Amino acid sequence: MELDKKIVQFRVICNDEKYLKSSIDWYNSIYKTDFKIVNFTLGEVNFVDIKVSKYTLSDIFNIGYQFGVKEEKLRQKGEIDW
Repeated sequence: MELDKKIVQFRVICNDEKYLKSSIDWYNSIYKTDFKIVNFTLGEVNFVDIKVSKYTLSDIFNIGYQFGVKEEKLRQKGEIDW
């Protein structure tokens, strides 16, 4: 499937940017995508804006899934509690 599409930017809820960055770096290296955090907004609820230009629709879903799995493993280890 072709990976070069128009640039997409989207926002996700994220409590700790370092775990999301780790997931993005891993995903980009394996699947040759270019997800990039462009803004982190701190507030009562934290948001991260992500930009990507080399992707499939499945990549957008899968990056979220991988991040969710990472957070769940951290919860089970007691490293995060939210």
